[in-house]
Amino acid sequence: MGGRLALLLLTAMASGASAQTAPVVRVEGPAEAAARWRARAEARGATPAEELALEGPGGIARGRLAALRAVEERVAEARRAAGQLAEGEALTLLTEARREAEAHADVPGAARWLAEVEAVLGVVAAQAGLRALSDEAFRRVATLDPSRVIRAAEAAPAIVERASALATRVATGPVGAQRVECDAPGARVFLDGRLVGPAPASFEAPVGRHLVRVEAPGRRPWGAAFDLLEGARAPMEVRLAPTEGARRRGALARAAGPREAARALAPGQTLWWLEAGRGPRDRALLVRCDAEGCAGPARLEGEGWGEPEGRVEAGALAAARRWRDALPNERPPPPPRPWYRRWEPWTAAAVALAAGALGLGLGLRPDPGQRFVLEVDSGDTLQE
Repeated sequence: MGGRLALLLLTAMASGASAQTAPVVRVEGPAEAAARWRARAEARGATPAEELALEGPGGIARGRLAALRAVEERVAEARRAAGQLAEGEALTLLTEARREAEAHADVPGAARWLAEVEAVLGVVAAQAGLRALSDEAFRRVATLDPSRVIRAAEAAPAIVERASALATRVATGPVGAQRVECDAPGARVFLDGRLVGPAPASFEAPVGRHLVRVEAPGRRPWGAAFDLLEGARAPMEVRLAPTEGARRRGALARAAGPREAARALAPGQTLWWLEAGRGPRDRALLVRCDAEGCAGPARLEGEGWGEPEGRVEAGALAAARRWRDALPNERPPPPPRPWYRRWEPWTAAAVALAAGALGLGLGLRPDPGQRFVLEVDSGDTLQE
């Protein structure tokens, strides 16, 4: 069991270390182009912002996973102390280990570790003649992990027989019922490390000490040690807070620019802000941000890749965006038409002719002030 816990801790810490060193990439632009550039960034070791995770398995912070390692160490020290007949020191260490395990009920495996603590405590208390404390510990072992039995190699035959009898009483004794409700989508309920089902979930279990844990995607898991009483109890209402990774992912998704997105990163992380082109060319802009500020933009085209240099300036970024979205070279304009096939000269000629005709008409029109005098000669005769 200790080996599995150590492997879990190492895996979580290694994944956390890689997340701290790998750049986080946020890609903007049309879906098809964005997917293409995101794949190119991932091929160079970047982690998409949508997959950013700062917790260990199940959304557990790495520090809380390490706490179970302290429980394992205290149990080992207690065994050594008990072997040297220092039962008082061993019981002190086991009491601390119990308190530490119950305080980390939200960590997967806490129930089994708590059962291990109770098993060792029961044996040590029985050797010290503390029967009430021993019986309580053995009953807790039976409720937390029925598969954990006290073996002959661990204790005297009388202690093994006593632990077995108490486990039988617990298994055949009264039971209690509990309902667990949670407001988070996709929440699941675990009792003593075993999946009960999606929330809301109800379960029945032997009366005694138990660990309940609730987890949901993008939320910090919750867990608690409690004493289940006989009969039905009031529902547990659980509210899960967002994980640090979910909070940072949300801030990255809402960021309107590289500087705002960089503020959502953890210390020591680097951001690659990629803007895929909206034109027909396979182009993108790359801005790199870290604790010292933002550099770029680097102009990328096709499979090419370049490192941003210099600090980001508004004018340079605007010019780079025009380059990113530029259209291919347009077709050359058609050759000019001869003058006699263009409408401008003929329009001018028509206007000139109309003006000339108008002027001529006005010139031939009689003067309104002109008078004609008719003289009649007396020698003329009129003939019919």
